Order: sequence, then structure tokens, then C-alpha cells
Amino acid sequence: MSIQVSTRIDEETKQQFDKICEAIGISPSNAISMFIRGVINYNGIPFNITIPPDKKSKMSREEVFGCMRGQFKMTDDFDAPLDDFKEYME
Repeated sequence: MSIQVSTRIDEETKQQFDKICEAIGISPSNAISMFIRGVINYNGIPFNITIPPDKKSKMSREEVFGCMRGQFKMTDDFDAPLDDFKEYME
């Protein structure tokens, strides 16, 4: 079951967020869901996704795919089993 989460941000921030999500190729809702899952999985802020400043306004649809290569880093233990599920892994 899913629930709706809402937050208040200023109009300029919303417009910038929407533009970046569009450039990356995801919806704002998916971006927020990805962030929430990442925070839960990492137990903190797990990543930093940015569009390089020189590409922000110039990106075409064709350039979007693969544009984030090398822009974020996952921890070494990202795929490691969680301690919470240790008893099920034995």
C-alpha cells in the first residue's frame, strides 16, 4: 500500500527540481521515492546525483542516457546482507 507524502518548497526550487528530473529521465515522484529508499538502505544520505554545470541547459534527450556515469558513488558494502536478515541467511 502506498501513501502520499507532501512537502512545501518555493516555486523556483520546484521548477529547478522538475527540470533536473526531466534531464535525468525520471519523474519527480520517482526521484523522491529513490531518495527515500536510498536513505533507508544506507541509514543516511547515500548518494549525490548532479548534472554537470556545463550540461544543465544544453542536454538533449539523446545525451541524457549515461550522463550520470561516474557522478555518484555507492558504498563498498551496498550489496552486503543486512544484519536484520542474518537469521534468514543461515
